[in-house]
Amino acid sequence: MSFSATDAAFEGFRVVRRHPVVALAWGLVYLLMYVVMFGLGADKWAALMAAGEALEQSANPSMADFQALGQVYAGALAWAAPAGLLIGTVLSAAVARSVLRPEESRWGYVRVGMDEVRVLVVSLLVSIIVGLASGVGMALVGAAIGFGSASGQPLLILAGVLLIFAVFALIVWLAIKFSLAVAMTVDRRKITLFESFAATKGHFWALLGMAVIAVIMSLIVSILGMIIGAATDLMTGGIQTLARFDGVGTMQILAQAWPAILVSSVVNALMSALQLAVLYAPFSAAWAALKPR
Repeated sequence: MSFSATDAAFEGFRVVRRHPVVALAWGLVYLLMYVVMFGLGADKWAALMAAGEALEQSANPSMADFQALGQVYAGALAWAAPAGLLIGTVLSAAVARSVLRPEESRWGYVRVGMDEVRVLVVSLLVSIIVGLASGVGMALVGAAIGFGSASGQPLLILAGVLLIFAVFALIVWLAIKFSLAVAMTVDRRKITLFESFAATKGHFWALLGMAVIAVIMSLIVSILGMIIGAATDLMTGGIQTLARFDGVGTMQILAQAWPAILVSSVVNALMSALQLAVLYAPFSAAWAALKPR
């Protein structure tokens, strides 16, 4: 079986064109996540904005300034990351379902069931495998460059630099080889991981080209979102206004800054939903074209 990389790359736009309501449904899911994030942790985001603003205004930032920003960022990420992972799992399954099971359009293809559990497991496994591979690769890079610098052997330093490109190539290769795993899991209704290797055999470059096109389209959507966000920020002051509420309680922040938070959340939710479709739908379209009939 074969497929058209350029045709599959635009599947996300076709999904939204066929069922415009999905963009609204997926946007509402993202909006729910933002509402929870700000509703429970507006004070943490205010602290993060204040730390970032202080770092920007510092003429000569010290390592302590960067460490302070890192600690605030880690605190915000610690509770936001799990929510983002769960929402991402639900929506990536919804995108795959919209391509592979278009008749299941109720609730904008959004479900919370075993499909989502399986997609979560597959996503975590892929992340762990790719993370371990990149971690080992970068450790080898650090060792080569470190030993080269310590022993004065430029060839080892050169080898370390070349290893950086090798690690990057490995990560791209793994990403493409696992790229059909989520679509196959939703389609087969069972956890499907390494079967993606066989499905992508002989189609690596076509899938890579498709991914590059999808990323470019996503960047265009991101730029559009930035333009819209800049316009709305002129009206509300933007989420950056939270910086002046550092040290203030969550309820007081919400009471005074809710227009900026709400408008920013709505814009980001809709743009995130469109980016989701643009980035993820092509891989489901690719699997739909490649799977055995």
